[in-house]
Amino acid sequence: MSKDFEKINADRHPPLPDLQTPGAKAYTESKISGEKMAADVVQNTSKSIICARLGGILVDDSPPIDWRRSHWCSHRDLCLFIDKALQAPLHISGTYFVVSNNYCRWVDLDNAERDLGFVPQDGAEKQLT
Repeated sequence: MSKDFEKINADRHPPLPDLQTPGAKAYTESKISGEKMAADVVQNTSKSIICARLGGILVDDSPPIDWRRSHWCSHRDLCLFIDKALQAPLHISGTYFVVSNNYCRWVDLDNAERDLGFVPQDGAEKQLT
């Protein structure tokens, strides 16, 4: 994967509405509204709020074999993120992507590692071996 490729960052890239899938626009807009409300609360109070943008979490915990493997999240990595979020210092707030360490991952996890110590343990490619 190219080092010049900029990964999507939750702080710099709000979700874009899906205009093609019925119902998805409302979902995306509610997600954006919720993240904005959380930011307002944090800015105007002493509260701390952690928002999570979850990747693809599947019942059988195995990565898909198509393009969705780039944002797959294992059960173990989801549990790890929740654990890190619950242990975070009270002054930590933000929006974080929660995915496994997949080879073609297109989201940036740097703020999750910096703020929460979240480093995913699994990756779609590791699961194939």
